[in-house]
Amino acid sequence: MIWVTWRQFRATILFGVLTPLALAAITVAITVFDGGVIPTASLSGCLSFEATKCRAETAQAVAIMLTVVLPVVLGAFVGVTVFSRDLERRTHVLGLSQSVSRRRWYTTRVAVVFVPTVLAMTLLGCSLYWAKYQTAPDEFAVGFGGYDSALEFPVFGATGFVAGGYTAIGLMLGAALALALRNTVAAMIGTVIATSLLISLFPTQIREHFAAASVEELTLEQKSNEMYGGGTPDFSLPLDSSELFYARWVFSSDYVDADGRPVAIDWQQCGQLENRRDMSEFETVADYEEYSDGLLERVKELQLDCFRAQGADAFETKYHEDRLFWRFQAIETALSLLIAGLFGGLSLLLVRRLRP
Repeated sequence: MIWVTWRQFRATILFGVLTPLALAAITVAITVFDGGVIPTASLSGCLSFEATKCRAETAQAVAIMLTVVLPVVLGAFVGVTVFSRDLERRTHVLGLSQSVSRRRWYTTRVAVVFVPTVLAMTLLGCSLYWAKYQTAPDEFAVGFGGYDSALEFPVFGATGFVAGGYTAIGLMLGAALALALRNTVAAMIGTVIATSLLISLFPTQIREHFAAASVEELTLEQKSNEMYGGGTPDFSLPLDSSELFYARWVFSSDYVDADGRPVAIDWQQCGQLENRRDMSEFETVADYEEYSDGLLERVKELQLDCFRAQGADAFETKYHEDRLFWRFQAIETALSLLIAGLFGGLSLLLVRRLRP
């Protein structure tokens, strides 16, 4: 049965396995050849294949974006076609009429076609993680966090083993839709839409709940000074030394009331000062600067009063530090495999009800 499945789907298997492996090999080779990259989660900055020092960064940016898309593509062109072609051509009748059970007919295809594809995508994600964070040149061998977070989209989903979990979702969902719809084009379209929506839920709705959020709270005065400048720095604020080495993923920034509930600020209610004087009305630049400083203070006071009138008591930022990367990878991968397993169970039910 395994040999028959390999002979029938060898082109599909090679596409599903060699595509991520080739992408991993090319990206790693370019990164090593260029001497490594600074370990930052950023995708912007140095992007150009023409400039020698930009080749590795550009190759990694392209590879990361392709890795994010591949689970959807593989779900449509591998997960769907492994079953839909037989159903449309009715060649599944031969398989189901043999001594092989329906469960074995289904699980053999999953084991021979889907599992190697998932493993290849997992290897791709781990390779991209190594290339992006473990190849720093000697002069940048120390910890370097940067301003972008490794927990954010799209870097998180393309580095580490969660790419394999996403691929499992795409493949199993594609198989379920193929068995349910029995139409290749319709199943492909449904797989692309549904897989994209499911994967997008992780960074937008689910990932932030994997751990208790760290909270940074600023008074309204501190937030105003951060926005407009001025004032004396508040050195009494707690400083976690880990922030010097770990970037952080900020997923919520809100004005809150005294009980910590978010407050929607209506900025139009906070009117600006009118009848501002022009610089030409002052005899010296020093006089204008003194006037501008006083004007800025009045604007700040006006906005502070406006925020308080709307119920705001502080400004709260919720975030996760990048040191949680592997913990979040494990949780998200486990959830992805669980979802894929549910689609697998649904597919088995559909196979049992499949009529020759």
